[in-house]
Amino acid sequence: VKAPEHAAAIARGADGVVVGSALVDAVRASLDADGKATGATVPAVSALVQGLAGAVRATKRTLA
Repeated sequence: VKAPEHAAAIARGADGVVVGSALVDAVRASLDADGKATGATVPAVSALVQGLAGAVRATKRTLA
């Protein structure tokens, strides 16, 4: 799950949403040439988490 709309779709019928690879991708994309965190790392991860969490919270679950 890498986008808020994907998280929302899964959250409609699931107890949780796994977003580990999306977090790894956000961190990786924000690293410098030496593989170290930059000033963009925390904001990138925070923005991703906020977007995914907001989409999940806004979703109404359907009972199967």
